[in-house]
Amino acid sequence: MSSATATSAVLLSWVATNNDPYERERGSREYVRRNGEPVAGPSLTLLADESSSYRGRITAAVFFYQRSHKRTFEDLVEVLAETVPNLELHEEVFDQEDPTDHAAIFEFLREALPRIRRKFGDRELVVHLSPGTPAMQTVWVLMAETGFIKQPFTVVQSYRAVDRRERPTVMPVRLGIDTFYKRYQESRPGGADTAERSVGWKPRFESPRSAAVYREAQRLAGLKVPILILGERGTGKTQLAGWIRQWSRWRKPERDRNWPAIACGQYTPETMRAELFGHSKGAFTDAKEARPGLLKHAHKDTLFLDEIGDISRELQRLLIKALEERQFQPLGSTTVEESDFRLLSATNLSLTALRARLDADFMDRISPFVLRVPALREIPEDIGWQWDEVLVAAARRAEVDLRYAKMAEPHRRRVLAALRAHPLPGNLRDLFRVAWRFLAARADQEAPLTVADAVDYALQALNGDSPDVANMGAHGLARAFADRVALEPILLDDGPLDPERLIAEFKRWFAQQVAVLAERTGRSESELTTMNDRTLRNWRRKEGSAGPE
Repeated sequence: MSSATATSAVLLSWVATNNDPYERERGSREYVRRNGEPVAGPSLTLLADESSSYRGRITAAVFFYQRSHKRTFEDLVEVLAETVPNLELHEEVFDQEDPTDHAAIFEFLREALPRIRRKFGDRELVVHLSPGTPAMQTVWVLMAETGFIKQPFTVVQSYRAVDRRERPTVMPVRLGIDTFYKRYQESRPGGADTAERSVGWKPRFESPRSAAVYREAQRLAGLKVPILILGERGTGKTQLAGWIRQWSRWRKPERDRNWPAIACGQYTPETMRAELFGHSKGAFTDAKEARPGLLKHAHKDTLFLDEIGDISRELQRLLIKALEERQFQPLGSTTVEESDFRLLSATNLSLTALRARLDADFMDRISPFVLRVPALREIPEDIGWQWDEVLVAAARRAEVDLRYAKMAEPHRRRVLAALRAHPLPGNLRDLFRVAWRFLAARADQEAPLTVADAVDYALQALNGDSPDVANMGAHGLARAFADRVALEPILLDDGPLDPERLIAEFKRWFAQQVAVLAERTGRSESELTTMNDRTLRNWRRKEGSAGPE
């Protein structure tokens, strides 16, 4: 867990029902007193005790409490107004009555934490374990240790004066659990320098389609069998490959930050052979010394071949031998070396296009299992959290202050509505283009735009202009119909649902596409559809598109 900058930390804490702001007599609201003074509870101890290392460092606090304990929160607020007068206070109300329900506590915090992280950007979150029930404390620890709390943050525990026994007033809690999610977030394939790689997200499974793909990947990870990953550019194929590797036994932990991977399209056949198989000294003009290749590094690990459709026929034959015999020969060497590796490959081509490019024997060997990563337009439920991740990642890559990556919820909802209404052919890359325009507008030192105007400016990245906001609800209806899923309440954000708009838009689109298809095929429109020419012309009109049929 990382510590913060020296100032501007944010406290996250449950309200101690019986001990905030001061300790109370059991079964009473009367404060416990020593030497005539009330005894400070855990929140006051951390924030205001003279020996607390966080005194003066916390400038904002988010307190969580059950609705039935609102009076305790109000008492705490009243005392903090006097003892820490400049503290910015926020509250989160837990509506469940059972403070021991681990699942309910987890779901409550899982929803609240991303919103809190957006609100406070890159400031350190100080998670206070001492207040709350054992269930609340347990959930805090598990969420911190398994990656649900986004860095930077510190988990701490405070001690009353009578319990310190020469310990500091506030101490960090470090359990050091080596979790799957931590390893997955740190894992990076060495050769895939893409937009998706810069987003340190973990799968959140908001959409059923994403959940199904990752669950299937987890199931297949246990078999030492090649897997082919299909998906449009920017959909997260590299992330899925990393997920499979983390769940498999073919992984060397010491290589997690740079495991064997190569983007086949970046190399000529000759240089790619050297990258994969290695070479001996003098094997070619610039080979001044021997160098091991990725197959050597992939021994007892996983090899990821991205853009597999660009691999040459010669290399396909050599890889078949390496897969079947677990042996290979470095370029220019007479020595045969061994590599027992697991192969993952990926492409943005369709299966039909890939089969046309690859030798049939090689295609058979790399695709015993095929997984398809859905495009963002197919999983609108996931666009929200991915946008949040991309905006922060874009700010870091652009090296601008993270405060420029903040936007209030109404502006965020407008961006999300626009993204969900757009086909997003570049997927994550399209999100980055919008994010960078937003950051450019906000971080402009000469004439920065307001957040609202910056959103307008950012959305011009989508097809050079803002999307048709009036049709966003129609697009949502179309997606729900195509996927045969229930309508989401968010569709109502743009007003009452209007199926007539969707029908008219579909007719216009259909008629336009028939015209394009006729031009491409050299056939008349009447041959391509059951609709007559007059109907198609009416449908193509921008106004009155419903037209006579």
